[in-house]
Amino acid sequence: MELLNGVTGFYQDPKDKPPTTSLKQFKVHSYEVARTYNGELLECGDTDVHSNFLVGVLKINKKKVYVLLNKHYPLVTFASSVDNKEIFFVNDTQLCLFFSSFYRVLCAGLLNEGLIYTHHKGSVLIKNDNELNNAELTQIAYWKPSTLGEILYNYWD
Repeated sequence: MELLNGVTGFYQDPKDKPPTTSLKQFKVHSYEVARTYNGELLECGDTDVHSNFLVGVLKINKKKVYVLLNKHYPLVTFASSVDNKEIFFVNDTQLCLFFSSFYRVLCAGLLNEGLIYTHHKGSVLIKNDNELNNAELTQIAYWKPSTLGEILYNYWD
């Protein structure tokens, strides 16, 4: 998977400013999926000013599932738990079918893939396919993520 410019939310040069996804549309889709599967949307919104994703919390069939949407690209995934230290990514066939009409759904296996990089003069050289900008590379050097999921859904400040 290619890591797109700005996916982490960081940039220095205005030309590197990433696009944004719509919280309003995400809420609409989250309410709709809850209604479709006789579930409940417990919450939906921005997680934190220091994160690069939006979160919806669904309760379907007595199971709580977190739906994560990257703030900059239409990339959705699911998790069994989310906190500012760790996210446990899961696959959910039912939700995948629904959300794939609106977003690119990323499976847990992809997000748990290792990030391949080497340190180089205060920054990093990423060997995974990427378009990341210099501000993002500096953040990666600082935070030292080990998986693609830690880049695509992060709490970096």
